[in-house]
Amino acid sequence: MPRQVRPKGFITADRNNNGLYFIVGGIVVVVALLFFFMSGEPTGVATTDPVEGDTTNISVETPAAEPAADAPAVSVETDSPAAVDAPAEPATPAPAN
Repeated sequence: MPRQVRPKGFITADRNNNGLYFIVGGIVVVVALLFFFMSGEPTGVATTDPVEGDTTNISVETPAAEPAADAPAVSVETDSPAAVDAPAEPATPAPAN
């Protein structure tokens, strides 16, 4: 029986699609996890009623702060030379040899 020659780029129907199944399976798992976490009942913070006759008052007083004194002037000294403005026109290139 002679061997069948197919043109380049011809996709046969019996080709395996494991990569596609892997990607679709991953998407199904992610959607299932999102559904699981987002469909749960909302849980609130458990609260209890205070004991009758319990009157606890808390007050916090901060000390009066004095206004900050004016900061002395700061001078910055550097060993770098003063910045030079760039020339208005670019330098002409050297002639080609």
